[in-house]
Amino acid sequence: MKNLTILLIALLAFVFAGTVQAEKKPKSTILHCGCTWDGAVAGMAYGANNISSKSRGHDGHLAGTIDSCFTGDVLVIDVFEPTFSDFVRNGDDCQLDGPPLGDPIAACAGFVFTPVEGDPCGIEVL
Repeated sequence: MKNLTILLIALLAFVFAGTVQAEKKPKSTILHCGCTWDGAVAGMAYGANNISSKSRGHDGHLAGTIDSCFTGDVLVIDVFEPTFSDFVRNGDDCQLDGPPLGDPIAACAGFVFTPVEGDPCGIEVL
């Protein structure tokens, strides 16, 4: 009986610890400067994304960096081939809310020009 009690207590402790670990941490909302395509025109614009504080993919999205963006399809011998153009960012990704992400993702409100979702943030490299 004593062994059964110890086993049950151990199992309950394990289950409780698992639920505490499974609790999701809050995410932060950022404005991401990324490629856009409206079916006719390519560009770069800010869009809202929720990311984890552990996410590092947006750290490199700084003014002056270049992305290759889809610019449409071109017919090449009976087959449509995708085309791309390079765009240079003229704005950084920035944080709207949530737990602070820190350098290099600053708060949007701290920018000289405070971007909003849909604002353009890149220029095509010709």
